[in-house]
Amino acid sequence: MAITYGVVRAKPDRYVREDGQSTPHLQIRVVDDTGQPWRVAVNVQSGDGSDVVYWVVDPLVGHPVLAALPGLPTGFSVAGSTSAQSLDYVKAPLFDFSRGRALPPSGSASADDLQDLLSLYLDQCKSAGGELYAFGSKFATNMHMPIDREFGDTDGLHGVHDIHMNQGNVGAHAGDNAAFHDGGLLLVYSGRVMAIALAFQTQRIPTDAGGDPTSTAVPLSRIIGDGPGGGPATGAAAYLERALINPVGADPGHEAVVVGNLSTTELAVHGWRLVDGDQRETKLDATLGAGGSVVIPLDGSGVQLSNGGGNLILLDASGVQVDSVTYSAAQAAGEGHYVRFTR
Repeated sequence: MAITYGVVRAKPDRYVREDGQSTPHLQIRVVDDTGQPWRVAVNVQSGDGSDVVYWVVDPLVGHPVLAALPGLPTGFSVAGSTSAQSLDYVKAPLFDFSRGRALPPSGSASADDLQDLLSLYLDQCKSAGGELYAFGSKFATNMHMPIDREFGDTDGLHGVHDIHMNQGNVGAHAGDNAAFHDGGLLLVYSGRVMAIALAFQTQRIPTDAGGDPTSTAVPLSRIIGDGPGGGPATGAAAYLERALINPVGADPGHEAVVVGNLSTTELAVHGWRLVDGDQRETKLDATLGAGGSVVIPLDGSGVQLSNGGGNLILLDASGVQVDSVTYSAAQAAGEGHYVRFTR
């Protein structure tokens, strides 16, 4: 069945916990500006029984998706496969994977599980009169859930699920993998945007262009901070340091990207590639000195850096993702200076 990926824009109303179930969710009722209720079903436990990993980014700044939020209509919108319209935790990062933490779905105290954490931020958002942007998959069929009738979703079609990373799966869920189809929650209130990202510990990174794990990918359980051997997903020394996004005068042929080397030895990047949000590519043919960096001129025939914000990916010679960054329209606004990518 084809997945309709997109985002629901609405105001949080209430939520219902699911404790003691085999695949529990936090069921969130939101209401759009037309009065239509929507159900946002958030997984709080993996199908294998392991705890879900979460990241809270507060505030979320410098990401290209932020510029699109005010212009989205109320209710559900289909999202395009770009960093300005959708979420991709790997190719257009919102957070450092190693800072993820896992929480159980239920607990005995009032603030010791994932449903407690989500409820806390939902309550704050509602009290402040804020909005929720829920990225995920629209219900394709009537889910026939009692909660739909309780929420006023009479046709069972007004809802989204898969509010979690939707790539890096192996086994039975490998068919769910895709690029720029990750779920997540963006809460806009009190003058800021907060991002809540979720994933399963069995999912793996890095992923390829189609969202499938690469041959060197490792499960999130080995990457998150409280997992065994928690740390970065790869030991790659090369990274995207900064870029001349908006040169003085015409942009094509005058932009540049700076690639840095964290190691104490030279690093050859012959055959490596830069890939922009429109899948244009520029091949690298350089050697980075120990602890040094090199400027990669962009001649306009390959990678181009949009002044409206975007994402940039660095691939090694075998096509494995080494680094990825995002930048916003605000960062690109000033002419004639390099923008340092934030992490």
